[in-house]
Formats: sequence, C-alpha cells, structure tokens
Amino acid sequence: MKKIAMLAMLAAVSTSAFALKVGYVNSQELFAKYSQTKVVRDNLTKEKQNLEATLQKKEIELQKLQVELQGKGKNVTDAEKKAFEDKVTAFQKSVRESQTKLSNEEAKKMQEIDRLINISIQNVARSEKYDYVLEQGAIKFGGENITPKVLNVMEKSKKVN
Repeated sequence: MKKIAMLAMLAAVSTSAFALKVGYVNSQELFAKYSQTKVVRDNLTKEKQNLEATLQKKEIELQKLQVELQGKGKNVTDAEKKAFEDKVTAFQKSVRESQTKLSNEEAKKMQEIDRLINISIQNVARSEKYDYVLEQGAIKFGGENITPKVLNVMEKSKKVN
C-alpha cells in the first residue's frame, strides 16, 4: 500500500513539475488598440501636413522666381541663374532633411510603443507566473490569451508622446 501511495505522489509531483503556464498575445492588436498609438500617429500627421504646407509655399516661391527669370529671357545674368540654382538646391536639401527627420521621429515613437508592449508582456507574465508567452499565431492549441491584460498594463503605464 505504501508503494502505491508513493508512486501516486511521485506521479502527481512529476506531472505538476512539467505543467507549464502558457499565454499568448496579439502584438498587432496591442499596437492598434493602445490609445497612445493614435495620439502619436495624429501628431505625426499634423507635423507632416505642416511640413508639406511649408514646402509647398517655398516651391511656389521658386516657381515664381523661375517665371520671372524666364520672362527676362536672354537678359538673365549668370549671377541670377546661379542664385536660382542655389535656392533650388537648398530647397531640395531641405525636403530631404525634413523627410528624414520625420521618418526618424516616427521610427523612434513606434519603437517606444514596441518597447512598452514588450515590457508590459513581461510584467503580466511575471505577475501571473506564466512560463511562456507566445505570439498568437505561434500557438495552435491551448494557452491563455493575455492580450487584454497586457493592454490594460500598457494603458496604466507612462504615456508615449
């Protein structure tokens, strides 16, 4: 009898030793539903629109200057041509720099959100003692969807601006 009880206890201990708590998240859903994602996108859209308006004004000024120079015909001096070319070059450089700055800013903000997603997943996993947390598409059966819990942690944490 004692041997059977010992075997049953060993079986129970060994089964529980291998029982893993697995969770899964949908990172795209977290990114899309996080309130600050919309705020960041809206701010970037406003910056882009302001930049486009500024660049459009400069482009119109250059077009007017070009028409003036064309109106002078053969009376355009080399200095005027050079000045116009310099303005066009400066405008093109400004466009490239502005686009690069905006792209870098967008990448930085999106990385901050991604970092927050990962930290929040780790916090939920630790606090609820998950052994593994996988991406939703990586798991075919079992596990618990912790996406709502992670989103809740994200919303309570420091906001990304």
